[in-house]
Amino acid sequence: MVGFCIFGAGRMGQLHARTLLENDKATLQYVYDVIPEAAKELAERYGARVAPDVQTALASEDVDAVIITTPAGSHVELVIEAARAGKAIFTEKPLSEDIQTAKLAIQEIRQAGVITAMGFMKRFEPSHYKLIQAVKTNQIGRVELVVLTNRDIHVTILELARETHKSAPYTLLRESTVHDFDLARVLLGEEPVEVYVAGSCLVEPEFETMGEIDAAMTTLRTGSGQMCHINNIWRTQYGYDQRIEVFGSKGMLRAENRPETSVMHFREDGILLDRLIPSSEEAWASDDFFMPKYAAAYPHEMNLFVEAVISGEPPLVTIYDGYRAQLIVEAAVQSLATNQPVQIDKE
Repeated sequence: MVGFCIFGAGRMGQLHARTLLENDKATLQYVYDVIPEAAKELAERYGARVAPDVQTALASEDVDAVIITTPAGSHVELVIEAARAGKAIFTEKPLSEDIQTAKLAIQEIRQAGVITAMGFMKRFEPSHYKLIQAVKTNQIGRVELVVLTNRDIHVTILELARETHKSAPYTLLRESTVHDFDLARVLLGEEPVEVYVAGSCLVEPEFETMGEIDAAMTTLRTGSGQMCHINNIWRTQYGYDQRIEVFGSKGMLRAENRPETSVMHFREDGILLDRLIPSSEEAWASDDFFMPKYAAAYPHEMNLFVEAVISGEPPLVTIYDGYRAQLIVEAAVQSLATNQPVQIDKE
């Protein structure tokens, strides 16, 4: 039985707590949050204890692993403390708000030798997961081209962009495209060495005033010449648009969108399909519109992390993978700022 502490009692902390409850190999021991009432509510709901501070949880022999779902700026400090305490670590992205601090965390993790995982849930959506396994088992030969489409139904992080623009500009790349960078790495099977980004402000007028973007087209290239195209925008009128295409020397793989149902209406003036998820007006207006698409991905990634802690084998997505994706983000930010292709740091 793997004992857990959750740092952060918000939306993601609650989601992961529910997965632990349903896993007979895991138990939630502690919850910590800077808002004591939030920690108390989540702990009572799942039969856990409230940790008065981070150190109490990390010192507990009942805690084998931690889940970090706190605000981004606190991730790296918690990761380093948990590594030094010898605990397995699952953290939501990003590892750190800057590369130098992220490097220090990677050094601490390697020195401690603990199991780690990063919350890149897109790899674990059932269609994506099956597609990735097909690529890894050479079902389409050598991968040559990858196309990733990532289009949200509306701008969700305007307030975050206001807060972070001066210190960490281009929120689209940091919060959305970073997931695609992770997918690109695993699908290409080789580290990208160069990135070029073209961006525009097409949706949110305030972004243009700030110097932010809400639409981008990105090209990645590996050392052997493989290429990946990523297109992002923060607006669609037809649902949550998430597609993958992988072209290889022996064929092609595609993971398509999910409509509300699979019913197709054939009629004289054409073929009608149901609307893409999310289909309800409530989901359309919500910032949780991505949940129906990735509802199965979150428990899948967490359950595999539990198995990794038990077996001692690295999970499919480690914190080092998150660090590599962050290196691509920083190069992409530089490319957007200079309108030039940029070489990606090897380490």
